[in-house]
Amino acid sequence: MGNLIEMINAGVLIDGKEILKNINWTVKSNENWAVIGRNGSGKSFLLRLLSANLYPSRGRVRIFGKEFGKVNLWDLKNKIGFVSDMFQRQYDQNTRVSYAVYSGFFSSNGLYEDPTESMTKKTDKILKFLNLSKLSDAKFGEISYGEQKRVLIARALVFNPKILVFDEPCTGLDVASREMFLETIEKLVEKEHNIIFVTHHIEEVIPAINKVLFMKDGMIAKTGDKKDMITRKNLSGILDYNFSVREIYGRYWLSL
Repeated sequence: MGNLIEMINAGVLIDGKEILKNINWTVKSNENWAVIGRNGSGKSFLLRLLSANLYPSRGRVRIFGKEFGKVNLWDLKNKIGFVSDMFQRQYDQNTRVSYAVYSGFFSSNGLYEDPTESMTKKTDKILKFLNLSKLSDAKFGEISYGEQKRVLIARALVFNPKILVFDEPCTGLDVASREMFLETIEKLVEKEHNIIFVTHHIEEVIPAINKVLFMKDGMIAKTGDKKDMITRKNLSGILDYNFSVREIYGRYWLSL
């Protein structure tokens, strides 16, 4: 199987502080990952690194076999779709939904250039796939929080990226909206997108995810197959609390 992502002894220093340390991680083409850890464990910085939005201070990072420092990072960014709660909160609330998707072609917050006919056709196709066509003319700030998240997925799909990265994507959703959103991600896996899903909520780890990475104190604490990783012993060590774990229809649930 081909390697989509390779990190070799990668580290990140910001203002003299070591944020990520000795990161060694490989993502293969048949893998979908959950990245789990407490707030402040380094999860979001890891995502910024693998999505080419952050450069390693030491070590090596390769995406699709292309090593940072030896390739135009813009070319890599187009192959990785990135959806985050922070970007959602920062996005221009007055932008129409269709324009928000068009903006993905230009990597802009809002639309400041005219889309081409091919961009329009592709956007219409993506909106239909995500059941968002009826919201095409609505303003981003006037639709529900869950619908906004799906619009940002649509925006991330404009270059048909192989990898889709989700940073705490269910933040702010009620239970029903969360389940609808997770169903959307399952659909993306069925369309042969690889996903990397960052969360600290175990119940968000959908059946399509087959690998788990635990982060703690800016380091990778452990990686492995989902069934071996999501156990009471492992989660208690990572989340610093003694939880019980139940599996129900391929999803995992914590209880005290």
